[in-house]
Amino acid sequence: MVDSIDELSDRRNEGVALNLAMGIDRDEVLIAAKELVEQLTTQPAVLFQIGQHFASETAAILMGVSSLDPSTDPRFADPAWQENRFFKRVAQYYMAWGAALDEWLDKSELEAFNDKRARFLLGILKDLAAPVNSFAGNPQALKNLFDSRGQSLVSSIRNIIDDQQHNYGYPAVADRNAYIIGKDVAASKGAVVYRDELLELIQYEPIVSQVHATPFLYVFSQVNRFYLGDLTPDRSLFQELLNAGIPVYAVSWRNPTVENRAWDLHTYAEGIIHCIEILRAISGAPKVNLMGLCAGGITTAGLLQARGEDVVNSHSLFVNILDNHTEDSDFGLFVSETSIQTQKARVQAKGIFDEKEVFEMFAWLTPEASVMAFFRDNYLLGKPPPVHPLLFWSMDYTRVPAGLQCDYLDLAWENKLATKQLKLGGQAIDLSKITYDTYIMAGSTDHITPWRGCYRTTQLLGGKVDFVLTNQNHTQTISNKPNKHMKYWMAPSLPADSDEWIQQAVVYQGSWREHWIDWLKQHSGALSTPAADLGSDAYPPLDLAPGRYVLER
Repeated sequence: MVDSIDELSDRRNEGVALNLAMGIDRDEVLIAAKELVEQLTTQPAVLFQIGQHFASETAAILMGVSSLDPSTDPRFADPAWQENRFFKRVAQYYMAWGAALDEWLDKSELEAFNDKRARFLLGILKDLAAPVNSFAGNPQALKNLFDSRGQSLVSSIRNIIDDQQHNYGYPAVADRNAYIIGKDVAASKGAVVYRDELLELIQYEPIVSQVHATPFLYVFSQVNRFYLGDLTPDRSLFQELLNAGIPVYAVSWRNPTVENRAWDLHTYAEGIIHCIEILRAISGAPKVNLMGLCAGGITTAGLLQARGEDVVNSHSLFVNILDNHTEDSDFGLFVSETSIQTQKARVQAKGIFDEKEVFEMFAWLTPEASVMAFFRDNYLLGKPPPVHPLLFWSMDYTRVPAGLQCDYLDLAWENKLATKQLKLGGQAIDLSKITYDTYIMAGSTDHITPWRGCYRTTQLLGGKVDFVLTNQNHTQTISNKPNKHMKYWMAPSLPADSDEWIQQAVVYQGSWREHWIDWLKQHSGALSTPAADLGSDAYPPLDLAPGRYVLER
Protein backbone atom coordinates (compact mmCIF):
# COMPACT_ATOMS: atom_id res chain seq x y z
CA MET A 1 0.00 0.00 0.00
CA VAL A 2 1.21 3.52 -0.76
CA ASP A 3 1.36 4.77 2.82
CA SER A 4 3.67 7.79 2.50
CA ILE A 5 3.02 9.55 -0.77
CA ASP A 6 5.65 12.22 -0.29
CA GLU A 7 8.30 9.62 0.50
CA LEU A 8 7.42 7.46 -2.46
CA SER A 9 7.31 10.41 -4.83
CA ASP A 10 11.08 10.69 -4.94
CA ARG A 11 11.14 9.88 -8.60
CA ARG A 12 13.70 9.24 -11.22
CA ASN A 13 14.07 12.07 -13.61
CA GLU A 14 17.20 14.07 -12.93
CA GLY A 15 20.82 14.25 -11.89
CA VAL A 16 23.72 11.86 -12.10
CA ALA A 17 21.38 8.89 -11.97
CA LEU A 18 19.79 10.15 -15.17
CA ASN A 19 23.12 10.47 -16.92
CA LEU A 20 24.20 6.97 -16.01
CA ALA A 21 20.79 5.41 -16.61
CA MET A 22 20.88 6.62 -20.19
CA GLY A 23 24.18 4.81 -20.67
CA ILE A 24 23.29 1.54 -18.97
CA ASP A 25 24.78 -1.49 -20.70
CA ARG A 26 22.28 -4.34 -21.09
CA ASP A 27 25.18 -6.70 -21.76
CA GLU A 28 26.66 -5.78 -18.38
CA VAL A 29 23.35 -6.65 -16.73
CA LEU A 30 23.37 -10.04 -18.45
CA ILE A 31 27.00 -10.61 -17.47
CA ALA A 32 26.17 -9.84 -13.85
CA ALA A 33 23.27 -12.30 -13.96
CA LYS A 34 25.53 -14.94 -15.52
CA GLU A 35 28.11 -14.42 -12.78
CA LEU A 36 25.41 -15.02 -10.20
CA VAL A 37 24.46 -18.34 -11.77
CA GLU A 38 28.09 -19.40 -12.11
CA GLN A 39 28.74 -18.58 -8.48
CA LEU A 40 26.06 -21.06 -7.48
CA THR A 41 28.03 -23.90 -9.11
CA THR A 42 31.52 -22.89 -7.97
CA GLN A 43 30.78 -22.99 -4.23
CA PRO A 44 28.75 -26.17 -3.65
CA ALA A 45 29.70 -26.36 0.05
CA VAL A 46 28.35 -22.86 0.72
CA LEU A 47 25.25 -23.60 -1.31
CA PHE A 48 24.68 -26.86 0.59
CA GLN A 49 25.09 -25.15 3.97
CA ILE A 50 22.64 -22.38 3.11
CA GLY A 51 20.25 -24.94 1.63
CA GLN A 52 20.28 -26.78 4.95
CA HIS A 53 19.49 -23.58 6.85
CA PHE A 54 16.70 -22.76 4.43
CA ALA A 55 15.25 -26.28 4.69
CA SER A 56 15.32 -26.09 8.50
CA GLU A 57 13.59 -22.72 8.47
CA THR A 58 11.01 -24.00 5.98
CA ALA A 59 10.23 -26.93 8.28
CA ALA A 60 9.81 -24.53 11.21
CA ILE A 61 7.44 -22.43 9.11
CA LEU A 62 5.31 -25.42 8.15
CA MET A 63 5.10 -26.52 11.79
CA GLY A 64 4.14 -23.01 12.89
CA VAL A 65 7.19 -22.48 15.13
CA SER A 66 9.21 -20.05 13.01
CA SER A 67 10.31 -16.85 14.72
CA LEU A 68 10.18 -14.82 11.50
CA ASP A 69 7.85 -11.86 12.01
CA PRO A 70 5.98 -10.63 8.88
CA SER A 71 5.12 -7.34 10.59
CA THR A 72 8.74 -6.20 10.15
CA ASP A 73 8.03 -5.81 6.43
CA PRO A 74 5.56 -2.95 5.73
CA ARG A 75 4.15 -4.89 2.77
CA PHE A 76 2.75 -7.39 5.29
CA ALA A 77 0.91 -4.82 7.39
CA ASP A 78 -2.54 -6.31 6.77
CA PRO A 79 -3.72 -8.25 9.88
CA ALA A 80 -4.22 -11.37 7.79
CA TRP A 81 -0.44 -11.83 7.55
CA GLN A 82 -0.43 -12.41 11.29
CA GLU A 83 -3.84 -13.88 11.96
CA ASN A 84 -4.31 -16.23 8.99
CA ARG A 85 -2.08 -19.30 9.28
CA PHE A 86 -1.76 -19.75 5.53
CA PHE A 87 -0.80 -16.16 4.75
CA LYS A 88 1.54 -16.00 7.73
CA ARG A 89 3.41 -19.03 6.45
CA VAL A 90 3.57 -17.56 2.93
CA ALA A 91 5.10 -14.36 4.28
CA GLN A 92 7.56 -16.26 6.46
CA TYR A 93 8.61 -18.47 3.54
CA TYR A 94 9.25 -15.37 1.42
CA MET A 95 11.31 -13.81 4.21
CA ALA A 96 13.31 -17.02 4.67
CA TRP A 97 13.98 -17.21 0.93
CA GLY A 98 15.19 -13.61 0.85
CA ALA A 99 17.40 -14.19 3.90
CA ALA A 100 18.92 -17.25 2.21
CA LEU A 101 19.79 -15.20 -0.85
CA ASP A 102 21.40 -12.53 1.33
CA GLU A 103 23.33 -15.14 3.29
CA TRP A 104 24.61 -16.68 0.08
CA LEU A 105 25.87 -13.32 -1.11
CA ASP A 106 27.51 -12.66 2.25
CA LYS A 107 29.43 -15.94 2.01
CA SER A 108 30.19 -15.79 -1.70
CA GLU A 109 33.60 -14.84 -2.99
CA LEU A 110 32.39 -12.21 -5.42
CA GLU A 111 34.67 -9.22 -5.81
CA ALA A 112 33.35 -6.00 -4.28
CA PHE A 113 32.15 -4.58 -7.59
CA ASN A 114 30.40 -7.78 -8.63
CA ASP A 115 28.95 -8.15 -5.12
CA LYS A 116 27.27 -4.75 -5.47
CA ARG A 117 25.87 -5.69 -8.87
CA ALA A 118 24.56 -8.98 -7.50
CA ARG A 119 22.86 -7.28 -4.55
CA PHE A 120 21.21 -4.76 -6.84
CA LEU A 121 19.84 -7.45 -9.17
CA LEU A 122 18.73 -9.72 -6.34
CA GLY A 123 17.08 -6.76 -4.63
CA ILE A 124 14.94 -6.22 -7.72
CA LEU A 125 14.21 -9.94 -7.93
CA LYS A 126 13.06 -10.05 -4.28
CA ASP A 127 10.85 -6.99 -4.76
CA LEU A 128 9.15 -8.49 -7.81
CA ALA A 129 8.68 -11.91 -6.20
CA ALA A 130 6.93 -10.64 -3.06
CA PRO A 131 3.66 -12.59 -2.58
CA VAL A 132 1.67 -9.37 -2.16
CA ASN A 133 2.29 -8.70 -5.86
CA SER A 134 -0.10 -11.45 -6.92
CA PHE A 135 -3.85 -11.45 -6.52
CA ALA A 136 -3.93 -14.82 -4.79
CA GLY A 137 -1.11 -13.82 -2.47
CA ASN A 138 -2.64 -10.52 -1.38
CA PRO A 139 -5.25 -10.99 1.36
CA GLN A 140 -6.34 -7.35 1.20
CA ALA A 141 -7.06 -7.71 -2.52
CA LEU A 142 -9.13 -10.83 -1.89
CA LYS A 143 -11.05 -9.12 0.90
CA ASN A 144 -11.71 -6.06 -1.28
CA LEU A 145 -13.01 -8.30 -4.06
CA PHE A 146 -15.42 -10.03 -1.67
CA ASP A 147 -16.55 -6.88 0.18
CA SER A 148 -17.11 -4.90 -3.02
CA ARG A 149 -18.90 -7.78 -4.74
CA GLY A 150 -16.45 -7.69 -7.60
CA GLN A 151 -16.38 -3.91 -8.04
CA SER A 152 -12.70 -3.72 -7.06
CA LEU A 153 -11.89 -6.05 -9.95
CA VAL A 154 -13.85 -3.85 -12.34
CA SER A 155 -11.92 -0.82 -11.06
CA SER A 156 -8.64 -2.70 -11.48
CA ILE A 157 -9.42 -3.52 -15.09
CA ARG A 158 -10.40 0.09 -15.71
CA ASN A 159 -7.07 1.27 -14.27
CA ILE A 160 -5.13 -1.22 -16.39
CA ILE A 161 -6.85 -0.13 -19.60
CA ASP A 162 -6.31 3.54 -18.78
CA ASP A 163 -2.62 3.00 -18.11
CA GLN A 164 -2.20 1.05 -21.34
CA GLN A 165 -3.60 4.04 -23.17
CA HIS A 166 -1.98 6.88 -21.26
CA ASN A 167 0.98 5.67 -19.15
CA TYR A 168 2.98 3.25 -21.31
CA GLY A 169 1.39 0.27 -19.56
CA TYR A 170 2.75 1.14 -16.12
CA PRO A 171 0.57 1.81 -13.07
CA ALA A 172 -0.18 5.52 -12.70
CA VAL A 173 1.32 7.12 -9.61
CA ALA A 174 -1.31 9.88 -9.56
CA ASP A 175 -4.64 10.93 -10.97
CA ARG A 176 -3.55 12.75 -14.12
CA ASN A 177 -6.82 14.67 -14.25
CA ALA A 178 -6.89 15.84 -10.62
CA TYR A 179 -5.21 19.20 -11.22
CA ILE A 180 -5.35 21.88 -13.87
CA ILE A 181 -2.02 23.51 -14.70
CA GLY A 182 -2.36 27.25 -14.24
CA LYS A 183 -5.30 26.92 -11.89
CA ASP A 184 -4.54 24.29 -9.23
CA VAL A 185 -0.78 24.01 -9.75
CA ALA A 186 1.59 26.54 -11.35
CA ALA A 187 -1.01 29.13 -10.34
CA SER A 188 1.16 32.05 -9.18
CA LYS A 189 0.23 35.21 -11.06
CA GLY A 190 2.65 36.52 -13.62
CA ALA A 191 3.33 36.92 -17.31
CA VAL A 192 5.57 35.54 -20.03
CA VAL A 193 7.89 38.44 -20.93
CA TYR A 194 10.03 36.59 -23.46
CA ARG A 195 9.63 33.55 -25.70
CA ASP A 196 11.79 31.83 -28.28
CA GLU A 197 11.84 28.27 -29.63
CA LEU A 198 13.83 27.03 -26.59
CA LEU A 199 12.14 28.62 -23.59
CA GLU A 200 9.70 31.04 -22.07
CA LEU A 201 10.79 33.54 -19.42
CA ILE A 202 8.11 34.23 -16.81
CA GLN A 203 8.02 37.24 -14.48
CA TYR A 204 5.83 36.89 -11.37
CA GLU A 205 3.70 39.63 -9.83
CA PRO A 206 4.97 41.08 -6.55
CA ILE A 207 2.60 40.42 -3.64
CA VAL A 208 4.16 42.75 -1.04
CA SER A 209 4.54 46.51 -1.09
CA GLN A 210 8.36 46.51 -0.95
CA VAL A 211 10.63 44.29 -3.04
CA HIS A 212 14.37 43.83 -3.27
CA ALA A 213 16.39 45.34 -6.10
CA THR A 214 18.19 42.21 -7.34
CA PRO A 215 16.03 39.86 -9.44
CA PHE A 216 16.05 36.09 -8.90
CA LEU A 217 16.12 33.60 -11.81
CA TYR A 218 14.85 30.04 -11.23
CA VAL A 219 16.31 27.49 -13.67
CA PHE A 220 14.84 24.01 -13.45
CA SER A 221 15.99 20.71 -14.95
CA GLN A 222 15.46 20.23 -18.67
CA VAL A 223 14.05 16.79 -17.92
CA ASN A 224 10.87 17.85 -16.14
CA ARG A 225 8.37 20.69 -15.98
CA PHE A 226 9.46 23.79 -14.11
CA TYR A 227 6.45 24.04 -11.80
CA LEU A 228 7.87 21.82 -9.08
CA GLY A 229 8.73 25.20 -7.57
CA ASP A 230 5.11 26.34 -7.88
CA LEU A 231 2.83 23.47 -6.93
CA THR A 232 -0.29 24.18 -4.89
CA PRO A 233 -0.12 27.52 -3.02
CA ASP A 234 0.63 25.83 0.31
CA ARG A 235 3.67 24.13 -1.23
CA SER A 236 4.85 26.85 -3.61
CA LEU A 237 8.47 27.97 -3.29
CA PHE A 238 7.63 30.89 -5.56
CA GLN A 239 5.00 32.11 -3.10
CA GLU A 240 7.48 31.99 -0.23
CA LEU A 241 9.97 34.01 -2.25
CA LEU A 242 7.39 36.57 -3.33
CA ASN A 243 6.20 36.96 0.25
CA ALA A 244 9.81 37.71 1.20
CA GLY A 245 9.99 40.50 -1.37
CA ILE A 246 12.16 38.59 -3.84
CA PRO A 247 11.50 39.50 -7.52
CA VAL A 248 10.96 36.06 -9.07
CA TYR A 249 11.55 35.05 -12.68
CA ALA A 250 11.43 31.46 -13.96
CA VAL A 251 12.55 29.62 -17.08
CA SER A 252 10.02 27.23 -18.63
CA TRP A 253 11.77 24.96 -21.13
CA ARG A 254 10.02 23.84 -24.28
CA ASN A 255 9.48 20.08 -24.58
CA PRO A 256 11.83 19.21 -27.48
CA THR A 257 10.93 17.15 -30.53
CA VAL A 258 13.06 15.31 -33.07
CA GLU A 259 13.41 18.59 -34.96
CA ASN A 260 15.30 19.96 -31.95
CA ARG A 261 17.80 17.10 -31.88
CA ALA A 262 20.79 19.49 -32.05
CA TRP A 263 19.94 21.30 -28.81
CA ASP A 264 22.85 20.64 -26.46
CA LEU A 265 24.24 21.99 -23.20
CA HIS A 266 25.62 25.04 -25.00
CA THR A 267 22.17 25.75 -26.47
CA TYR A 268 20.56 25.72 -23.04
CA ALA A 269 23.38 27.75 -21.46
CA GLU A 270 23.03 30.43 -24.11
CA GLY A 271 19.31 30.50 -23.39
CA ILE A 272 19.96 31.24 -19.72
CA ILE A 273 22.54 33.90 -20.59
CA HIS A 274 19.97 35.65 -22.73
CA CYS A 275 17.41 35.44 -19.91
CA ILE A 276 19.88 37.11 -17.55
CA GLU A 277 20.31 39.95 -20.03
CA ILE A 278 16.52 40.37 -20.13
CA LEU A 279 16.25 40.39 -16.32
CA ARG A 280 18.86 43.12 -16.15
CA ALA A 281 17.08 45.12 -18.83
CA ILE A 282 13.68 44.87 -17.13
CA SER A 283 14.87 45.46 -13.57
CA GLY A 284 17.74 47.85 -14.20
CA ALA A 285 19.84 45.76 -11.78
CA PRO A 286 23.49 45.14 -12.74
CA LYS A 287 23.45 41.55 -11.45
CA VAL A 288 21.01 38.71 -10.79
CA ASN A 289 20.67 35.96 -8.20
CA LEU A 290 20.74 32.65 -10.05
CA MET A 291 19.33 29.28 -9.00
CA GLY A 292 20.00 25.91 -10.69
CA LEU A 293 17.88 22.95 -9.60
CA CYS A 294 19.10 19.42 -10.33
CA ALA A 295 20.13 19.18 -14.00
CA GLY A 296 19.38 22.88 -14.30
CA GLY A 297 22.39 23.45 -12.05
CA ILE A 298 24.65 21.75 -14.58
CA THR A 299 23.60 24.42 -17.05
CA THR A 300 23.96 27.37 -14.69
CA ALA A 301 27.28 26.36 -13.08
CA GLY A 302 30.07 28.58 -14.35
CA LEU A 303 28.37 29.43 -17.62
CA LEU A 304 29.09 33.15 -17.32
CA GLN A 305 32.48 32.75 -15.69
CA ALA A 306 33.73 31.17 -18.91
CA ARG A 307 32.80 34.35 -20.81
CA GLY A 308 34.31 36.66 -18.22
CA GLU A 309 30.99 38.38 -17.48
CA ASP A 310 30.33 39.67 -13.97
CA VAL A 311 26.53 39.60 -13.89
CA VAL A 312 25.81 36.88 -11.28
CA ASN A 313 25.44 38.16 -7.74
CA SER A 314 24.88 34.76 -6.07
CA HIS A 315 24.20 31.19 -7.12
CA SER A 316 21.94 28.63 -5.43
CA LEU A 317 22.60 24.99 -6.39
CA PHE A 318 19.93 22.57 -5.21
CA VAL A 319 20.05 18.72 -5.26
CA ASN A 320 22.67 18.82 -7.97
CA ILE A 321 25.92 16.96 -8.66
CA LEU A 322 28.76 18.59 -10.59
CA ASP A 323 31.53 16.15 -9.62
CA ASN A 324 30.22 12.86 -11.01
CA HIS A 325 31.37 9.51 -9.63
CA THR A 326 29.85 6.35 -11.10
CA GLU A 327 29.39 4.84 -7.63
CA ASP A 328 26.85 7.55 -6.81
CA SER A 329 24.21 5.58 -8.68
CA ASP A 330 23.35 1.89 -8.79
CA PHE A 331 23.15 2.32 -12.55
CA GLY A 332 26.87 3.05 -12.52
CA LEU A 333 27.37 -0.65 -11.83
CA PHE A 334 26.17 -1.46 -15.35
CA VAL A 335 27.74 1.32 -17.39
CA SER A 336 30.83 0.95 -19.57
CA GLU A 337 32.68 2.96 -22.17
CA THR A 338 31.12 0.76 -24.85
CA SER A 339 27.60 1.29 -23.54
CA ILE A 340 28.08 5.06 -23.39
CA GLN A 341 29.13 5.16 -27.03
CA THR A 342 26.31 2.80 -28.01
CA GLN A 343 23.69 4.93 -26.29
CA LYS A 344 25.07 8.10 -27.87
CA ALA A 345 24.93 6.54 -31.33
CA ARG A 346 21.40 5.28 -30.73
CA VAL A 347 19.97 8.57 -29.52
CA GLN A 348 21.78 10.51 -32.24
CA ALA A 349 20.14 8.27 -34.83
CA LYS A 350 16.74 8.64 -33.19
CA GLY A 351 17.11 12.34 -32.41
CA ILE A 352 15.38 12.23 -29.04
CA PHE A 353 15.28 10.33 -25.74
CA ASP A 354 11.55 10.11 -25.26
CA GLU A 355 9.35 10.19 -22.17
CA LYS A 356 8.82 6.43 -22.02
CA GLU A 357 12.54 5.71 -22.08
CA VAL A 358 13.29 8.19 -19.32
CA PHE A 359 10.39 6.88 -17.25
CA GLU A 360 11.37 3.22 -17.58
CA MET A 361 14.98 3.77 -16.63
CA PHE A 362 14.05 5.39 -13.34
CA ALA A 363 11.03 3.28 -12.57
CA TRP A 364 13.36 0.30 -12.29
CA LEU A 365 15.93 2.14 -10.20
CA THR A 366 13.49 1.77 -7.27
CA PRO A 367 10.93 -0.78 -8.53
CA GLU A 368 9.22 -1.35 -5.19
CA ALA A 369 8.52 2.34 -4.56
CA SER A 370 8.04 3.46 -8.17
CA VAL A 371 6.18 0.52 -9.70
CA MET A 372 5.10 -2.32 -7.44
CA ALA A 373 3.51 -0.24 -4.67
CA PHE A 374 1.23 1.37 -7.26
CA PHE A 375 0.75 -1.96 -9.05
CA ARG A 376 -0.75 -3.39 -5.86
CA ASP A 377 -2.93 -0.37 -5.11
CA ASN A 378 -4.19 0.25 -8.65
CA TYR A 379 -4.36 -3.26 -10.12
CA LEU A 380 -4.92 -5.60 -7.17
CA LEU A 381 -6.89 -3.44 -4.74
CA GLY A 382 -8.69 -1.48 -7.46
CA LYS A 383 -7.95 1.88 -5.88
CA PRO A 384 -8.00 5.03 -7.96
CA PRO A 385 -4.55 6.62 -8.43
CA PRO A 386 -3.68 9.05 -5.61
CA VAL A 387 -4.63 12.71 -5.79
CA HIS A 388 -1.45 14.53 -4.87
CA PRO A 389 0.21 17.55 -6.52
CA LEU A 390 3.77 16.25 -6.26
CA LEU A 391 2.89 12.92 -7.83
CA PHE A 392 0.82 14.73 -10.47
CA TRP A 393 3.91 16.76 -11.37
CA SER A 394 6.08 13.63 -11.47
CA MET A 395 3.89 12.20 -14.25
CA ASP A 396 4.27 15.29 -16.42
CA TYR A 397 7.04 13.70 -18.48
CA THR A 398 9.30 15.48 -20.95
CA ARG A 399 11.82 14.48 -23.60
CA VAL A 400 15.58 15.03 -23.89
CA PRO A 401 17.13 16.13 -27.21
CA ALA A 402 19.97 14.01 -28.56
CA GLY A 403 22.56 16.76 -28.22
CA LEU A 404 21.83 17.35 -24.54
CA GLN A 405 21.65 13.66 -23.73
CA CYS A 406 25.07 13.07 -25.26
CA ASP A 407 26.47 15.95 -23.22
CA TYR A 408 24.94 14.49 -20.06
CA LEU A 409 26.51 11.13 -20.80
CA ASP A 410 29.93 12.67 -21.33
CA LEU A 411 29.64 14.74 -18.14
CA ALA A 412 28.72 11.69 -16.09
CA TRP A 413 31.22 9.25 -17.56
CA GLU A 414 34.21 11.56 -18.10
CA ASN A 415 33.41 13.99 -15.25
CA LYS A 416 34.28 16.87 -17.55
CA LEU A 417 32.95 19.70 -15.41
CA ALA A 418 34.87 18.80 -12.26
CA THR A 419 38.07 18.08 -14.20
CA LYS A 420 37.90 21.38 -16.14
CA GLN A 421 37.52 19.65 -19.50
CA LEU A 422 34.06 21.07 -20.28
CA LYS A 423 33.90 23.84 -22.85
CA LEU A 424 30.87 25.94 -23.71
CA GLY A 425 31.11 28.10 -26.80
CA GLY A 426 34.78 27.20 -27.05
CA GLN A 427 35.48 28.55 -23.57
CA ALA A 428 36.71 26.27 -20.78
CA ILE A 429 34.69 26.15 -17.54
CA ASP A 430 36.82 26.51 -14.40
CA LEU A 431 34.56 26.53 -11.36
CA SER A 432 37.42 27.48 -9.06
CA LYS A 433 37.50 30.94 -10.65
CA ILE A 434 33.97 31.76 -9.50
CA THR A 435 33.99 34.68 -7.06
CA TYR A 436 30.32 35.07 -6.13
CA ASP A 437 28.68 33.38 -3.12
CA THR A 438 27.07 29.96 -3.58
CA TYR A 439 24.44 28.20 -1.47
CA ILE A 440 24.35 24.39 -1.93
CA MET A 441 21.45 22.29 -0.64
CA ALA A 442 21.16 18.49 -0.62
CA GLY A 443 18.67 15.95 0.73
CA SER A 444 19.78 13.23 3.15
CA THR A 445 17.34 10.68 1.68
CA ASP A 446 17.87 11.65 -1.96
CA HIS A 447 18.71 8.59 -4.10
CA ILE A 448 18.71 10.56 -7.36
CA THR A 449 21.45 13.04 -6.47
CA PRO A 450 22.96 11.51 -3.30
CA TRP A 451 23.97 14.16 -0.81
CA ARG A 452 27.65 13.17 -0.67
CA GLY A 453 27.84 13.78 -4.40
CA CYS A 454 26.23 17.18 -3.91
CA TYR A 455 28.70 17.93 -1.11
CA ARG A 456 31.70 17.40 -3.41
CA THR A 457 30.72 20.59 -5.24
CA THR A 458 31.88 22.54 -2.18
CA GLN A 459 35.45 21.66 -3.13
CA LEU A 460 35.13 22.87 -6.72
CA LEU A 461 33.94 26.43 -6.31
CA GLY A 462 35.67 29.72 -5.70
CA GLY A 463 33.87 32.33 -3.61
CA LYS A 464 32.16 31.76 -0.29
CA VAL A 465 30.17 28.51 -0.15
CA ASP A 466 27.39 27.50 2.25
CA PHE A 467 26.29 23.85 2.38
CA VAL A 468 22.99 22.76 3.93
CA LEU A 469 21.76 19.17 4.30
CA THR A 470 18.05 18.63 4.89
CA ASN A 471 16.24 15.47 5.99
CA GLN A 472 14.20 15.20 2.79
CA ASN A 473 14.38 13.46 -0.54
CA HIS A 474 14.96 14.88 -4.00
CA THR A 475 11.58 16.45 -4.71
CA GLN A 476 10.47 17.05 -1.12
CA THR A 477 13.24 19.62 -0.67
CA ILE A 478 11.47 21.97 -3.09
CA SER A 479 7.81 21.03 -2.72
CA ASN A 480 7.09 19.98 0.85
CA LYS A 481 4.82 21.92 3.17
CA PRO A 482 6.52 23.02 6.42
CA ASN A 483 6.04 20.44 9.16
CA LYS A 484 7.34 19.61 12.62
CA HIS A 485 9.61 16.85 11.33
CA MET A 486 11.78 19.12 9.18
CA LYS A 487 15.38 19.74 10.14
CA TYR A 488 18.66 20.57 8.50
CA TRP A 489 22.38 20.45 9.23
CA MET A 490 25.17 22.98 8.79
CA ALA A 491 28.83 22.98 9.81
CA PRO A 492 31.35 25.76 10.48
CA SER A 493 33.75 24.53 7.77
CA LEU A 494 33.73 22.48 4.58
CA PRO A 495 36.43 19.78 4.77
CA ALA A 496 37.13 17.68 1.68
CA ASP A 497 35.80 14.52 3.37
CA SER A 498 32.02 14.50 3.85
CA ASP A 499 32.45 12.23 6.89
CA GLU A 500 34.48 14.97 8.56
CA TRP A 501 31.71 17.42 7.72
CA ILE A 502 29.21 15.16 9.49
CA GLN A 503 31.30 15.19 12.66
CA GLN A 504 31.15 18.99 12.71
CA ALA A 505 27.54 19.43 11.61
CA VAL A 506 24.96 21.00 13.90
CA VAL A 507 21.28 20.12 13.53
CA TYR A 508 18.62 22.84 13.36
CA GLN A 509 14.88 22.28 13.64
CA GLY A 510 12.67 23.72 10.93
CA SER A 511 12.78 24.23 7.18
CA TRP A 512 16.03 24.90 5.33
CA ARG A 513 13.99 27.19 3.08
CA GLU A 514 13.70 29.78 5.84
CA HIS A 515 17.48 29.80 6.25
CA TRP A 516 18.04 30.03 2.49
CA ILE A 517 15.54 32.85 1.98
CA ASP A 518 17.24 34.84 4.75
CA TRP A 519 20.56 34.23 2.94
CA LEU A 520 19.01 35.25 -0.38
CA LYS A 521 17.55 38.45 1.06
CA GLN A 522 21.03 39.41 2.25
CA HIS A 523 22.14 39.09 -1.38
CA SER A 524 19.17 40.93 -2.88
CA GLY A 525 19.86 44.60 -2.25
CA ALA A 526 17.70 47.44 -1.02
CA LEU A 527 13.92 47.48 -0.78
CA SER A 528 11.73 49.74 -2.93
CA THR A 529 8.22 49.96 -4.38
CA PRO A 530 7.84 47.54 -7.32
CA ALA A 531 6.97 48.71 -10.81
CA ALA A 532 3.26 48.91 -11.51
CA ASP A 533 3.43 46.66 -14.57
CA LEU A 534 5.28 43.51 -15.51
CA GLY A 535 7.87 43.49 -18.27
CA SER A 536 9.03 46.61 -20.02
CA ASP A 537 8.59 48.44 -23.31
CA ALA A 538 11.21 46.15 -24.89
CA TYR A 539 9.80 43.03 -23.24
CA PRO A 540 6.04 43.42 -22.86
CA PRO A 541 3.84 40.65 -21.42
CA LEU A 542 3.00 38.03 -24.05
CA ASP A 543 0.81 35.58 -22.11
CA LEU A 544 -0.28 34.98 -18.54
CA ALA A 545 1.78 32.61 -16.41
CA PRO A 546 2.48 29.72 -16.58
CA GLY A 547 2.71 30.27 -20.35
CA ARG A 548 2.25 27.97 -23.31
CA TYR A 549 5.25 25.65 -23.21
CA VAL A 550 4.33 23.97 -19.93
CA LEU A 551 1.08 22.86 -21.57
CA GLU A 552 2.67 21.43 -24.71
CA ARG A 553 2.94 17.66 -24.83
